[in-house]
Amino acid sequence: MAFVSMFIVFIVIAAVIFGLMLITGLILLIVGIVNKSRPKHSGKKFPMVCIVSGSVLLALPLMAAAVVMFWGIAGVVKEAFQSREYDSLSERWSSQLLLTDSDAAEQAIEGLLSSADTGDREAFAKNFTPELQASEGFDEALDSFFAAYPTGLSQCDLDGGRGSGSDSYDAGHTVKTAHADYKCMQDGNWYSIMMVFCYKDTDDPDKVGVTKFTIMNLEAAAVFEDEFSRNPDYLDDVYLLCDIKSSDEVSARLIGGWPLLWTPTDTPKLTAEQMRELIAGHDRLDDKDLRNTIGTANAAIKYSNCSWVEYYYEIKDENGEPRYVCIHTNSPFDEPDIPYGEILSAYKCTPYEIDFHDPLFEYEGSE
Repeated sequence: MAFVSMFIVFIVIAAVIFGLMLITGLILLIVGIVNKSRPKHSGKKFPMVCIVSGSVLLALPLMAAAVVMFWGIAGVVKEAFQSREYDSLSERWSSQLLLTDSDAAEQAIEGLLSSADTGDREAFAKNFTPELQASEGFDEALDSFFAAYPTGLSQCDLDGGRGSGSDSYDAGHTVKTAHADYKCMQDGNWYSIMMVFCYKDTDDPDKVGVTKFTIMNLEAAAVFEDEFSRNPDYLDDVYLLCDIKSSDEVSARLIGGWPLLWTPTDTPKLTAEQMRELIAGHDRLDDKDLRNTIGTANAAIKYSNCSWVEYYYEIKDENGEPRYVCIHTNSPFDEPDIPYGEILSAYKCTPYEIDFHDPLFEYEGSE
């Protein structure tokens, strides 16, 4: 109490001093300006001394007041927007006035993976919307997720995270949703992480939070892509999933950063340049001579909303790393079952990238 009293006394004394400085400075400034304009003081230093002294005395308390005001405003802003302990992600997002898709995604993925790694089911669950947490089957979904979860993903370097968002504004009612996709490696294993979330709903805060979260390893993601290519609604109704399949169960490869079901063949591996020459001499992938040389594709996929098929062939390794060729062929919507059609383009691939800068083949009429 004594300290508080002394502080108040100090504030009062400082205010009195600043007040006297303001009054004195104002008087000196007025005196200096008035006397400077009188002919009898022309050329004398007295008016200018008064003006300078008055200006200094006025400036000091005004600067002090500006500093105090700045600190006060900064404190209010910090209090309004700084991170603090929240009971749930929904509460945190509902309290934050300025929040972007990327900020929300970063907060959500950090909360989900860190709590999953420590096995904190309660903290993990609180990242989801209150509506989902109260839904039937949520506890069973948590059980299945934690039974399959590969501990340690929070320590991985996540690649990606960028995803599309959606904002809806209607007479003061706001809904903001987004999704984020991540890829990461842990102990030599590749994982795909997908997250959908709503970070603003002014009408229904129970719908604020994570609405979908899935983790798949390479084999599980390859199965998903194969199913999704035929049915875009595949797993649409699943909001929490950790799917880990073994290589004994599913054969898969990562090609161009994409998980694909893989079929080994005994066809001799060609070089990228050999593939370039072969493709350049044939218009269609079902050409008998071409097929006899390159054999059957190791992987193939056609999405239901696309008019082409992607075929993947393994070629000779480079620098000890696998290499592949991706060949796009035409497959019209009215004839989707015609395999190995007209060649549209061909590109060399690493497990992580597709080389679009140096195509092995591009059909001139495709542009």
